[in-house]
Amino acid sequence: MPQYELNLRDYWRIVRKRKLVILLLFAALTFAALYRASKQVVLYQASCTVKIEERKTIAGLLTEWIVFNPGNIMESETKTIAGFPVMKKVAEYLKAIDENTPVDDMNYVVTRLQSKIEAERVGDTNMIRITATYNEDAGAVRLSNAVAKMYIEENLAEKAKQFRTVRQFIEEQLTTLETRLKDSEEKLRNLGAEGKNFQLAGPIQQKLIDLEFQLAELLQKYTEKHPQVLQLQEQIRQLEFQVKGGSSQELEYARLSREVEVNRKLYSMLKEKLEEARITEAQKVSDVSIVNPAVAAVPISANKNVIIFTGAMMGLILGTALAFLIETFDTSIGTIEDVENLVKLPVLGIVPSVEQAKPKDSAGLIGIIRHAFSRTSETKADDRFVRLHPHYKPSSPNAEAFRNIYTNLKLGPSRKTILITSSGPREGKSSVVCGLGIVMAQSGLKTLIVSTDLRRPTLDKTFGVKREPGVHEYVVGSATLERALRNVTDIMLGDMGLEDVRKTPGFENIWLLTTGKLSSNPSEILASKEMTSLIEKLRAQFDIVIFDAPPVLPVADAGMLASKMDCVVLVYEIGRTSREALIRSKIQLESAGGRMAGIILNHIRPEVEAVSSYPYYYRYKYRYYTAKEPKEEKEKPQRKEKSA
Repeated sequence: MPQYELNLRDYWRIVRKRKLVILLLFAALTFAALYRASKQVVLYQASCTVKIEERKTIAGLLTEWIVFNPGNIMESETKTIAGFPVMKKVAEYLKAIDENTPVDDMNYVVTRLQSKIEAERVGDTNMIRITATYNEDAGAVRLSNAVAKMYIEENLAEKAKQFRTVRQFIEEQLTTLETRLKDSEEKLRNLGAEGKNFQLAGPIQQKLIDLEFQLAELLQKYTEKHPQVLQLQEQIRQLEFQVKGGSSQELEYARLSREVEVNRKLYSMLKEKLEEARITEAQKVSDVSIVNPAVAAVPISANKNVIIFTGAMMGLILGTALAFLIETFDTSIGTIEDVENLVKLPVLGIVPSVEQAKPKDSAGLIGIIRHAFSRTSETKADDRFVRLHPHYKPSSPNAEAFRNIYTNLKLGPSRKTILITSSGPREGKSSVVCGLGIVMAQSGLKTLIVSTDLRRPTLDKTFGVKREPGVHEYVVGSATLERALRNVTDIMLGDMGLEDVRKTPGFENIWLLTTGKLSSNPSEILASKEMTSLIEKLRAQFDIVIFDAPPVLPVADAGMLASKMDCVVLVYEIGRTSREALIRSKIQLESAGGRMAGIILNHIRPEVEAVSSYPYYYRYKYRYYTAKEPKEEKEKPQRKEKSA
């Protein structure tokens, strides 16, 4: 057979079959979204913009020698705004903490403030937008402006710290230079007037002074191993090497003179820078200014309708996905094609599910009292109504389904004995046996129903007859076949009564052979020669013989009878039995010599459309027969009134 593929009808079948899962997940997520929307706190955002300007002075240029700032300045400032020092000042400004606050509490407050602040650069400008998120509009405005104000204060404090560092550095250099200048002047004074008469050429002397001054400036910024420092030192050595004349004392005098001159120039320059550094340190001009202060906040919380819609859609999507996932892992079979592809057997028919509803009791008030106080009687009546449904409702879809099965079985002289079984219990095989027997009897065939389920018999309870004598008594020889058989007279004298038997013609063609006494070893009874002889006698005496056998997998009884039958039919309830169990049942019956006729799908609900191959058939037949029955029910009371 060709491989079956899912189509749109199959997808719709799965959705309808698993609609409870989809609806539950849909409702759960929708209600969760409703709850989330009702509990949502409205948040507000307020933003202010600050501008960063870089102002440089001579002292500021010197600061760049001392303080090195790598990386992107604007990105660094955005991180600084939300940093711990600024947020701590904001917390103090908002009086959320004070100097007596414990460290853990202070860290918690600062961390929460950091989570409410976001700083970002405005395009490629030198501006930064500070956005505050708060659960109150006024609080958001106040927080945004407070962060900007504290950031400016932090910037001033940082600048003051840098200028103070510069001033201290210049003061240290002046102290060192002053000491060097005094030493040079003292050495020059001690050398005396001996070297005063030696004078270098004017250009060379000035060149040496300039180079040594440049060397002194470079040593303020770099170490002695810097390439520029080494280059100047080499130039100074070359000029000194050019000076050949004069004694060593005269040369030393010239060198000391140059050193004194250089130190005096450096001292004068550092004095000027020190004064500028003091003036700049005293200034309170920040590089940051507020361009657009926060004046109003806007709500940013998500729309409640959007939250509810999103939750509902997520519930629908996840519910559908879960439904298909469950269907994927479901080992049961859901369509006719699945069954036929799996077991390689034809589906003889499909039996719709019947709701348990007992027929009207003919005993009047006594029957009502009996059903009210007798739970056992009520259960028996319900079971009888379900199993004998083609008799009570001959024009129902259930009865018509059995007629179709009877047609598909293609019974004849070579196919008279039928064994009906199932893979496991509670799949409705006994109901199929009774329904099929009634339909065959209604068609005029002399039909015998044999109960070979010697463990859990139901035939006697269904028709309301005595269980003994039956198959067991005949096999052991304690009763004759004529005594073990039951006909319509026995049924009328039993629990069903005359009124129930006369509801539909054809019941006179039904014969029953019950199990009889329950045996401790049913397999021995079914495998005996007497059982084989019984089957042959029944084949010759009746038009159709239907055997109700136990399930295949729990016990071996059905396998013992399978080889003795003209055909074997498996009853399968969709959704109850796994596909592995169905395959195993078919293999066991074939291994025992059974001639498999096909499979009957039982307990099918038309509204689920689990059997998707015949949707039009069920839709048409269900509407046709249900539309006809109410008219018949209305005519019955009129006939009663006339008779009255």
